[in-house]
Amino acid sequence: MSSFLDTPSFDAPLESERVAPDHKRSMARGVRAFLALTEAKIGLAMFGLILVVIIAGPLMTPYHPETVGVGATAAGSSPDHLLGTDSLGRDVLSRVLAGGRSVLLIPAISISVAMVVSAALGITAGYRGGLFDNVLTAILDVLLAIPPILLVFVIIAGFGRRDLVVTLAVAWVYIPSITRVLRSATQAERPQEYILAARARGDSLRWIIMQELLPNLLPTLLVEIALRLTFAILFIATLSFLGLGVQPPTPNWGVMASENRDLLYRNANGIFAPILALAWLAISVNVIADALTRFFGVED
Repeated sequence: MSSFLDTPSFDAPLESERVAPDHKRSMARGVRAFLALTEAKIGLAMFGLILVVIIAGPLMTPYHPETVGVGATAAGSSPDHLLGTDSLGRDVLSRVLAGGRSVLLIPAISISVAMVVSAALGITAGYRGGLFDNVLTAILDVLLAIPPILLVFVIIAGFGRRDLVVTLAVAWVYIPSITRVLRSATQAERPQEYILAARARGDSLRWIIMQELLPNLLPTLLVEIALRLTFAILFIATLSFLGLGVQPPTPNWGVMASENRDLLYRNANGIFAPILALAWLAISVNVIADALTRFFGVED
């Protein structure tokens, strides 16, 4: 970073040659220090396990997850159906193994979209200030005053229940809050010496944002991604439970909890298995977020 550079002598090596090795070593030390945290070990182990299930689960299903009548309806556990069957005679274990991809993929895409838009708006507003910052802040205040679930209802009612619509609707929900966080973080960085030095050199706005601000805002970005991903996973699962997310017969943990809620006294596995899988995923991401928060000392 420019704030850490001294004026080089004429025989000094090029900046890329002088800093790159130290930067790589610093990154490696940082990764090792993060992995040494107990929260990081637990969170990554939990997430790695559920990620294996999500990726490889569809390949390990004993039955096709959408096939109706592979067993008796609402039957309990048996050697042929370890978690029993649902009200349509579909194998619960097969649907649990195949139902995690959309639970993770849609929130991940939503948060990625929200993060890109929020970074562009929040960092620009925080650095430039003025009219753009005032107008953006007013718009964010209005959006934050709208209940998220109501906003998603309106978007889905207007554009349909397709996965793309749900993904963009959830991204829209998180853009205001993430933008405000990044705007505040940028305002805290703006008076720093490395920013003043870049402005004195006449660096362009794009250069200052991309090469100076973004690297220093990376801890905040990583923490925000992890925290918001946890909320997005639960939010989209709730939408699926309410019939506004992934639609049957596609296997999805939120959909399964909704479909099997009447089977509590006949085959509770149809409810508790997807809920436990969803909880495991959300908790693992949240533990990683806590580890990142502790490691970087970032307050959400």
